[in-house]
Amino acid sequence: MVKENGPEWLRRESARNSMNRTRSAVSRRKFLKQSAAVGLGIVTAGRFGASARAASKERVTILSSSVTDTLNPYNHSGSLIYGMWQHMYEPLIDVAYRPVRYVGVLAESWEFQGKNWVFHLRKGIRFHDGAPFTSKDVIFSVNRMRTDKNSLQGENFKDVVEMQAPDDHTLIFVLKQPNAVFLDRLNNRFIISKAAADKYGDEMDQHGIGTGPYKFVSFQRGGNFVMTRNDEYWGAKPEIKEVIFKKVTEEAARVAALEAGQADIINNVPVHELPRLQRSPRARIEKVEGLRMFFLGLNPAFKPFDNKLVRQAVNYSVDAQSIVKNIFEGGGYVLNGPLGPNVIGYDRNHKRYPYDPKKARELLAQAGYAGGVEVKLYLSSGRFSQDREVCQVVAAQMEKGGFKVEPVSQEWAIFWGLSGVNGGKLPFYYIGRGSLVDADTLYDQYFRTGTTKRLDYSNPQFDKLIEEEQGTGDQKKRIALLQQAGKILMEDAPFVPLYNLADLYGAARNVAWSARPDEKIFAGDMKIKS
Repeated sequence: MVKENGPEWLRRESARNSMNRTRSAVSRRKFLKQSAAVGLGIVTAGRFGASARAASKERVTILSSSVTDTLNPYNHSGSLIYGMWQHMYEPLIDVAYRPVRYVGVLAESWEFQGKNWVFHLRKGIRFHDGAPFTSKDVIFSVNRMRTDKNSLQGENFKDVVEMQAPDDHTLIFVLKQPNAVFLDRLNNRFIISKAAADKYGDEMDQHGIGTGPYKFVSFQRGGNFVMTRNDEYWGAKPEIKEVIFKKVTEEAARVAALEAGQADIINNVPVHELPRLQRSPRARIEKVEGLRMFFLGLNPAFKPFDNKLVRQAVNYSVDAQSIVKNIFEGGGYVLNGPLGPNVIGYDRNHKRYPYDPKKARELLAQAGYAGGVEVKLYLSSGRFSQDREVCQVVAAQMEKGGFKVEPVSQEWAIFWGLSGVNGGKLPFYYIGRGSLVDADTLYDQYFRTGTTKRLDYSNPQFDKLIEEEQGTGDQKKRIALLQQAGKILMEDAPFVPLYNLADLYGAARNVAWSARPDEKIFAGDMKIKS
């Protein structure tokens, strides 16, 4: 529903969006129409107040499906929000692409020495308030990630037994056992200022003091997050002075805002809107093959998913190929196993469960559910591209396999927080794991016993394989172990692997910018065309 007191472009959006949808393929219309009976009773809308303006070196406005709802940089773990924070705060290392590799940010170099990882930090870097960056700031930041009751990032350091700072620019992580993938644990772990904490105490987050190319200006929950250029930045200076992030969950509202000049970059452009933006005199499409892996989580801590036969039945009930073809109009890549082909640990010999509703009903009967079973499928509508349609269709497909599925949408903070996925509170949910480069990341976070509560799956044989691969520096051996672990997951079926998607962005034509495959949007990468 569109509010009548909104801007003119937004009041026209319902009718205009309906016209655009009629341009989609007939097969897609029929597909969604047949699935609509399942439905979702939740509609969201964005509201905007700024007047239209073109992007300039003075300001860009980015509308995103997910923006932080807190100033605590550790109270989240999502790729879109990581990209936002990285304007202000910086990590020790980052991932570069083409080819995929780790590169230093605040760390200049590093060494893997058995149980020790030694990092040599860059010299001459200062925080926004002028305080020097040292190893003490890294230790303080990691300790806060581990102890802050609102942190969702502490599990990344569960194997760290000690941190040593021989001098201001050397840091040693001492681990319980050798861990060849520790760099992955440091990815997206941002460093904050110990001096700021000493000065401001519990109010330090309200000041947003980092080392990044932009400084914190203001934040309004549900409104704008504003940053301004750090003219004393130690690295390459951004061209654009001010950056505004705003959360808008409704896809059509983001598209309309881009066309109206009230946004310069938007994410998750739905495929049926591509022709509209391609015709627009103001906007263009930016496309990149994404790293986010989409799947359905099946939590064995809840009935009926404590039964492997039921979990396998769900796998037989979902037709991922049909979803990619009809909802995303072919703009995706169906997973034939637990991983995509660009992920370390991929095994081409893994095969997904074929779509076979009859087999699903047989398995349900064997599990004691001959009359079918009712389940709720949780999602955060608007967080991922066309997630609402996906869950409607999944529900319709699973009905043929003997399931009665009710899709339930929650606000992202609830869905992903400790009362949702990260608290182990959701039995069945639709999610995308972003920036997936190494299988260990997914396997450790979701399936290894005791790492997180996202899925309370436990298999001692699987755990042993993960422990072994993390301790070996032999990459070929690591991959073989990860492939064995993947085989176990496909048999136990604690999830339904779905697909990777092409990430689609809309950008103002006067903004020169190339999208990254990890969903991060950096204003520092942008140039304004004259």
